[in-house]
Amino acid sequence: MPRNEEKVLIAKMGRGDGLPSHVHRVTERRKRWYEVDVDGVLYKMPSVTTVLGKVWPKPALVNWFAKRGREAMAEYLRDYTGEPVTEGLLQEAVDEAKLAPKRDSDEAADLGTAAHELIAEKLQGRIHPVPADLRHVMDAFDQWYKAEELELLEAECAVYSTQNLYAGTIDALFKRKNSSELLLVDFKTSKRIYTEAHIQLSGYSHAMREMAGRAGWDIPSIVTQVIRLGKEAAEFEVEQTPDGRSALTQWHSALEFYNTLEGEL
Repeated sequence: MPRNEEKVLIAKMGRGDGLPSHVHRVTERRKRWYEVDVDGVLYKMPSVTTVLGKVWPKPALVNWFAKRGREAMAEYLRDYTGEPVTEGLLQEAVDEAKLAPKRDSDEAADLGTAAHELIAEKLQGRIHPVPADLRHVMDAFDQWYKAEELELLEAECAVYSTQNLYAGTIDALFKRKNSSELLLVDFKTSKRIYTEAHIQLSGYSHAMREMAGRAGWDIPSIVTQVIRLGKEAAEFEVEQTPDGRSALTQWHSALEFYNTLEGEL
């Protein structure tokens, strides 16, 4: 195994019920996939987020990158107001415009990852100190969770589809108290909720149903919701997937397009 490859055990499912003995998430050179062992057969599957990251259009992100680049150039040149504009200075400003959007995007992604880890730990009863930059996020999570009557079933759990060959890790699965209804949620720390999040959840939900069918389990109704947690203020926004069938159709289309692109590379 290459040294720069990170291999993390995500879920151990030795229940004797036909589920795989283990699922691994593999990260190598910024690519991520899952290795799933089913009855001695090792499947290599792309993650749901990898699929959507490659094929789902993100006009808002493209616009933000362009806007942030312009802002970074202006911020850099502002320090040199009144001084001669040299070729060297212009090149430095251009370089900053290129680097700033990616740097800010990576920082936001790191914060989102840290938030997910804290939430998963808290849901499982393990409380950790909250960093200053995550206080609003965690306060928002607490507000949402206290407003609901939920029983945790799984947190940060791997799901997969051997029929369609993809996998992913759900944020949390709950059972509503006094109801057989299941609630599958995905937490976001973005400034708004995008359609892509619902497509992501539909992929997870479909994989869960396939796994349950293989194990002979009955799965009741699954409701999927995106929970946006504010970073700048302790506020939350809940958006339920409006049309599960449409979202699933879009997921299958995205997966098919991804597989076509991968086959051409």
